[in-house]
Amino acid sequence: MIKQLAPILMPLMVGTASAQVVINEVDYDQPGTDNAEYIEILNTGSSAFPLQYLQVVLVNGNAGGSAVYATLENVSWPALPAGEFFVICANAGTPNCDAVVTPATNLIQNGSPDAIALVITQPEPMVLDALSYGGSVPGYTEGTGTSQEDSNLTSGISIGRLPDGADTGDNNADFQRMCSTPGAANLIDPQACDINISVPENSAASPSFIVVPSPDGQGLLAFDPNLASEPITFQLLSANGALIAEGTAASPRASWHVGLSALHGHLLLVRLSTPTRQEVRRFILP
Repeated sequence: MIKQLAPILMPLMVGTASAQVVINEVDYDQPGTDNAEYIEILNTGSSAFPLQYLQVVLVNGNAGGSAVYATLENVSWPALPAGEFFVICANAGTPNCDAVVTPATNLIQNGSPDAIALVITQPEPMVLDALSYGGSVPGYTEGTGTSQEDSNLTSGISIGRLPDGADTGDNNADFQRMCSTPGAANLIDPQACDINISVPENSAASPSFIVVPSPDGQGLLAFDPNLASEPITFQLLSANGALIAEGTAASPRASWHVGLSALHGHLLLVRLSTPTRQEVRRFILP
């Protein structure tokens, strides 16, 4: 059910709990009408967490403010086992949905910026986790709000933590654009969804980059035309999103080399990020 948040929750400080829960993934924007929105919660602790005492607070950051526009909660929500997901959705057809709430469309505001917070109500109200997306919302931001945004240009895109549950205390470092995977491990595999879309969405189509084995057969080489001469960040990730290596480049015809002698035969992901685009390539070292 949805109800307005009681005023007592407005000045809360971010805290911690023995069985920590985090906002792990959010899909708030779809092509056309937003009718497949969801929020995925993950218990990263070592014991079950009582969701009956949890409020999911939705915050409007318009014009530099931080106005709560809805609160999602239900005393019938179960205890969430350690390591498990809990998906709150607006559409019962959402895969792995655990709790259907209303409204069925336009449940979650589209950012620039907005925020979501997890609040435990017992023994006293406390914010456990907060995510500002599309910028920073006062009072509801860990570090800096993520600059990554959901897409309404293509379906199957969300923002989430990579790897699952990763929490450095900085929204911008922890959240990435990814494939929509409600109730399942977060994923940036370009064969699972069309994540090779521009950032921001109104920028020109991005030039492709290539990833090939290095001449010695023990690593990879990544090349990009970098026609705009932008600063580039290259990241090598495992299939589950864990960061293996990272490098930067700024000149045209940017390139990056990584030795991978211990990773022959493993599925890897190479992500390129600039201020205006993000692309991902699959790579397997023979």
